[in-house]
Amino acid sequence: MAGREEEVEEDQQRLRPEKDDGTREGAEETGHEDPKDRIKDFVGSTVFLVYTEATLSTWGDRMWSFAVALFLIDLSPGSLRLTAVYGFSKSCAVLLLGAIIGDWIDRTARLTAVRIALVVQNGSVVLCSVVLSLTLVYRTQIENLQGGWVMTLCQAVLIMIAVVAILAGQATRICLNKDWVVVIAGGDKEKLAKLNAAMRRIDLCSKILAPVVVAQIMTFVSMLVGAMFIAGWNMVSMAIEYYLYHRVYVSVPALAVKEKKGEEKDKAKDKDEDPENPPEDQPAPKKPPTTCFQKMFKPVLTLVNGWKTSFHQTCFRAGLGLSLLYMTFLGFDNIMVGFVYTQGLSELAVSLLVAAGALLGVAGTFVYPPLRKKVGLHRTGLISGTLHWSILILCVASVWAPGSPFDPFYYTRASNVTLTDVTLPPDVSLPPTYTPISNSSVFPGSINETIFPTLVYNTTAVPEDPTEGRPLWMYTSVALLMTGVTLGRIGLWMYDLTVTQIFQETVGENHRGVVFGVQNSLNFFMDMMHFLLVIVLPAPETFGFLILLSFVFTVAGHLLYASYSRQVRGHLFHFDLLCRMCKPGSSHKLVTSADPVQDPTTQAPLTSPENTDSQEETTPNTEGKTSV
Repeated sequence: MAGREEEVEEDQQRLRPEKDDGTREGAEETGHEDPKDRIKDFVGSTVFLVYTEATLSTWGDRMWSFAVALFLIDLSPGSLRLTAVYGFSKSCAVLLLGAIIGDWIDRTARLTAVRIALVVQNGSVVLCSVVLSLTLVYRTQIENLQGGWVMTLCQAVLIMIAVVAILAGQATRICLNKDWVVVIAGGDKEKLAKLNAAMRRIDLCSKILAPVVVAQIMTFVSMLVGAMFIAGWNMVSMAIEYYLYHRVYVSVPALAVKEKKGEEKDKAKDKDEDPENPPEDQPAPKKPPTTCFQKMFKPVLTLVNGWKTSFHQTCFRAGLGLSLLYMTFLGFDNIMVGFVYTQGLSELAVSLLVAAGALLGVAGTFVYPPLRKKVGLHRTGLISGTLHWSILILCVASVWAPGSPFDPFYYTRASNVTLTDVTLPPDVSLPPTYTPISNSSVFPGSINETIFPTLVYNTTAVPEDPTEGRPLWMYTSVALLMTGVTLGRIGLWMYDLTVTQIFQETVGENHRGVVFGVQNSLNFFMDMMHFLLVIVLPAPETFGFLILLSFVFTVAGHLLYASYSRQVRGHLFHFDLLCRMCKPGSSHKLVTSADPVQDPTTQAPLTSPENTDSQEETTPNTEGKTSV
């Protein structure tokens, strides 16, 4: 019933005429509204302050997350060990401490929590940049001290401080993106959707542009100047953000009111008591004293209780479905980029595809608010999820498409080396691809003998690039793969925004921090799992298994969301309406806001505000048996 009432409320908001737009249009017709005044009002609004703060914060985060990997590689040339240690430490820290950080946010006043997180995050980045600068300046002396142990100590300190910055950044994002925007929206779901979409749009744009800026400095000047620039940016940004948070906090009085943990239970007890016969002179119940065990293992108990709280949320399945999407290789991460490089795509082609995927992701943030307003929040998740996994079918098809290096029996062969690892004798003629010799299902022997009879590699000469001279049809596999990954971004980010808003609307205010902290832990755990799978299956010939596994996890995640949606709404779609429409001579048709239908008895438009039933409620399901 609660899901039914929530859906009716969404339909009421969707069908209600927009008074603001009418007022704006009237003002434009009379000529009383000046565009300069509108810009001035927007610049002085709370929303502009929030967007400015989010831009400064995400820009600094994206610069640092891009640069820290390059700094660690520079400190350990020819090895990815430090980068791997940093990535593993970051994932473990968020996995173990995500719920604890969220619980601390729930128990702390909003302004205090965000200020502490802001200072710790930016201070850690500045400190890390200073330590890195000193290490780069005195690198020769440090490497010669104590047999290199001082350099190892500096590297460990850098990784520890960088992990602290990541944890503080998680706290800052939970405060602003997950909690503050809900209060600023003031219960207006449409405004909340626009705020979430704008915040995500800012993050995606910063992810594209910020690395470009810092990379130019590090490339054309030096790594040292790049570290100093990041330190200076974070110091200035911290001061501005500190002031902006105060401005927003003052402009929205509701931010000063925060329900603390335990108040819900007290309210429930008060409701159970009989108001006509209140207890007389009843002493207040005393809390049991904290035991020594609870004091010693308080962080562990907080972690366990945080996960229990998250499991008990009605939206947990939707969050778990979102976290499963992090166990994927169908994205523009280093693993996918490295794989497509082995398949012959140039740096320019990969960079263009990454830019196209980012632009489609930004487009998804523009599509989400009007789509949510048109069909509702839960249906938006179903539509975006279906769009996402259906596009990824192209990636599944790429596993068996021409040019694919997939070999399901790669590890069962006597020698599991690829064509790039050996030099072939002069009498062997094979197609210029990374496909193993025995992969006859993709490249039959007749094709090898007739199309590529002259390709040879001399054992004494330097081998040529195996991708040079490849016909265009040999790029079918990688073309399908990258097309699916690129086009799927629009559905992915729309789905992400849907689940985020579901959490914001359903999770209680006093549990919002810990639930989002647990969600971040799940996301990082799945992300860590996909790196471990690369260690198990590192060869390009086995990347097809990773593609298939990614698709399975993606579909499973969207199925979990569908099960949550059916639990809340009572159905996925009205099967009885579909059956009636398919009957010959049926007069039933779908009702939309653009095509109102008159009820024969009341003569009232079914899409009017008086009739709050939406498209799905136009044919009520009285028996509860025909809706899926």
